[in-house]
Amino acid sequence: MRFFADLNLSTKIVMLVSLLGALAAFTTGYSMNTLQQVDARYRYLLNHNGQSSSLAGDALLDLSDASRLLFSVLTEEEERQMRTTQQNMRKIASDFQERMEEIRPLIPEQSERLRNIQRQQLRVFELAEQIIDDAARWRGDRALMIIKQDFEPALHQLRYNMDTLRYQLNDDYLKAAETLRRTSRTTLIAILLAFSLAVLLSIGLASYFSMRHISRPINQLTRTMTRLTANHYDDEISGTERKDEVGQMAKALQVFRDTMLRAERLEQEAMAATEIRRLSQQLVDLADAIPGAVFQLQVDEHGDKTFTFASSKLEQMLGPIQGGIGQPVAADTALFPHTAEYQKAARQAFRHSLKDLTPIDFDIHIQNPDGGFWVKTLATVQRQPDDKTLFNCILLDVSEMHRQAEALQEAKEQAEQAAEAKANFLAVMSHEIRTPMNAILGLARALLRQPVSGRQRERLEQIIHAGRHLQGIIDDILDFSRSDSGHLQLEHIVFTPRRLLDELTDMFSEEVARKGLVLSTEISAETPQRLKGDPLRIGQILINFTNNAIKFSDKGRIHIHLALHADATGALFLYGSVDDQGIGISPAQRAQLFQPFHQADASISRRFGGTGLGLSISRNLAKMMGGEVGAESMEGIGSRFWFRVRVEEAGDDTAQSAPPPLEIPPLPRHYTGLRLLLVDDNELNRQVAGELLQEAGFEVDMADNGEQAIAILQAAADGTYAVVLMDMMMPLLDGLSATRLLREQPRFDGLPIIALSANARPQDMERCLQAGMQGHIAKPIDERQLWSVLDSCLAREARPMMAPSSQWGMLERLRASMSAERFAALLRMLVDDCRQRSERIQALAREGAIEALDQEAHDMLSAVGSAGLSSLTTLAERLGQAVKSSDLPAIRDLARQIASETASALEYLQNHFGPADGPASDLDA
Repeated sequence: MRFFADLNLSTKIVMLVSLLGALAAFTTGYSMNTLQQVDARYRYLLNHNGQSSSLAGDALLDLSDASRLLFSVLTEEEERQMRTTQQNMRKIASDFQERMEEIRPLIPEQSERLRNIQRQQLRVFELAEQIIDDAARWRGDRALMIIKQDFEPALHQLRYNMDTLRYQLNDDYLKAAETLRRTSRTTLIAILLAFSLAVLLSIGLASYFSMRHISRPINQLTRTMTRLTANHYDDEISGTERKDEVGQMAKALQVFRDTMLRAERLEQEAMAATEIRRLSQQLVDLADAIPGAVFQLQVDEHGDKTFTFASSKLEQMLGPIQGGIGQPVAADTALFPHTAEYQKAARQAFRHSLKDLTPIDFDIHIQNPDGGFWVKTLATVQRQPDDKTLFNCILLDVSEMHRQAEALQEAKEQAEQAAEAKANFLAVMSHEIRTPMNAILGLARALLRQPVSGRQRERLEQIIHAGRHLQGIIDDILDFSRSDSGHLQLEHIVFTPRRLLDELTDMFSEEVARKGLVLSTEISAETPQRLKGDPLRIGQILINFTNNAIKFSDKGRIHIHLALHADATGALFLYGSVDDQGIGISPAQRAQLFQPFHQADASISRRFGGTGLGLSISRNLAKMMGGEVGAESMEGIGSRFWFRVRVEEAGDDTAQSAPPPLEIPPLPRHYTGLRLLLVDDNELNRQVAGELLQEAGFEVDMADNGEQAIAILQAAADGTYAVVLMDMMMPLLDGLSATRLLREQPRFDGLPIIALSANARPQDMERCLQAGMQGHIAKPIDERQLWSVLDSCLAREARPMMAPSSQWGMLERLRASMSAERFAALLRMLVDDCRQRSERIQALAREGAIEALDQEAHDMLSAVGSAGLSSLTTLAERLGQAVKSSDLPAIRDLARQIASETASALEYLQNHFGPADGPASDLDA
């Protein structure tokens, strides 16, 4: 193919024509040879099958002549004529034999049949000879008998065989003729196909040659030329490796392209140089226009530095640079000699960045006669192939940003102070409200324990219900900031809308009657009896709306309506509205409703009172429950305040939602004989709580501040008080400070101190635990919570004073198995070890030395476990778990429990084992 490709077009055309001629000659030769073979087959068919059939026919004629002559003998009267007929018969027999001999080579496949025919022919002519002899001797009857019995059957059989042979020859002839006909047809078709294939092959070769070697290369060169004229020089020029005329055209086109490309490249280089100069100037202009200085610094492997670019503002900010642009500066030479502060900071930053290629970002204040300014330096760093390091730097004047940051920090501190002041205000307000509320609820519960009439009991229960609801409102006011940010936790329980309205009616019945108003309620028929939602929050919204309606109405009717609505998605909403016929609200005032600490008119606060929080809290609660609030009003006619909140319908199998009737929990009786110190600065609270605790069996002592409580405890003997209830906010010394002072004294480490305070925020409870208290009881006092907290704190204190348990069984067995002196020595070692370890654990817990406590817990577990002291063993195990989780409050609590348990255990050991055993009395030490 390589040789063919190198030939010129004329030679290729001659070779193609020669190839086509050779193909035509081959096709013609093949056709002539095939036709000659067909002709030879036809000749063979005519010479063999046709001649054989003709000879067989002649032989049959001979048999017919022989039969005719034989029967003519019977009619002859002279012997001479009969002998003449006999001679003719012999002539026919000879002719028949000759014909059979001629047929034999023509049809060699029928040689066996021919031999049978010849044998039959000899028999037939022998019988004919015998018949003629008998007839010549005048034995006609014998001749007739031979004819009938032998000749005719033999002749008939011979004729049958000859007919069969002739028919077979005819069939063979027809079959051969048909085969030749088919062969001729196949030959003609093959010749036609050969000629067609030759023509198609000729056309294909001609097309391939013209397309491959002439048309396609020329078209490609034409397209390439067209693209070259359109300045597309990246196309490959094919055919340059050819040696023919097309290759010469391709090479000429390549030279043309290279020339055009070189000319365009020169033009582009000239334009690029112009553009580079323009861009360089533009970059300089932009660098000078940005609010900062830009420079590029290159540092080689020896530390020598070179400024490759610097905007004009660099000199304005830091003064003239060392060396100038493009001039290397030695490693130890200052780049910014006129600003020592920046030079020092930049040197450190660049040195650090050279080590790990970290970007540079630092701010520094530079002094100047005007007071100075702040500069921020930002730089990226990259290593170059020649081991040089390139810094791309920008310097920004961030003085204003620093001033804004300082102002923002100051504003943040002021906001935090304001938030803290708000939180403190709410805490104080909550404390001041909870304090009398505690007295009100406590006295009401105390009265309920006394025999009272049915009407009086109903009024007292209403007081407690209203007080509890007011307590929930106080909690919401305390956490107003959480409510405003949507962080309050909602309940999702079953409630009865009718009960909500009944409680609301009971709560406001006296106020409505006092003002001469009419209060009516209505629940739409489609509203289910039970719903799921937050009844406390829904009730609070209704209370706020109803309270406003009563407050701003002097006459008329107040109507409360509840209905269940469904939106387009099928979600259920409880719709509630409160209509009144009060003073109404102007359109301008309605726009300012539902804002915190805001009322429609400043004069309203003076006339009706209130903080302005009710509607704001209602709006927040409705939003938290997936709903909204609104108001419609006409001044002088009345108002309608409405809300809608998401609820769910409760199924029939839902438990009854109505709360159980008010029950006063029974007083516990297992505190009898225990002494308690109650510390509270409010005399009424001391009286209410003291009476309640005394009824439970406590012996109650009282103090009105922290200093007095510490004095009472220090003056009393150890173990005098089982527990201390301590208020948080008191004059002179508050409860938290008093608890911290008590915990600093080891004798009070195991004394349970429980906060009893109106400060009920989570952070207040956390502060109590951090100060060393062991529980928190919120005011107003919930008796169930009071007894639960007291039980949890006193349970571990009461155990050592109970009868000895099975934990002393190990020591009993040891005393029984050894001498008294040896048991006393062992007991002294146990006592000393437990006391020392308890003191070390107390000290380490106060210091927070968790790692040392781990070993102490392990050692104590081993010592007390061997002695069978199960209570201390359990505490030591819990201490080890708390140490592993680094739970410091739990560690300190367990340390106090260990100290208390150790003291109780040692006291029991002295009483039980000491005096009874003589030497063991040394345990008093």
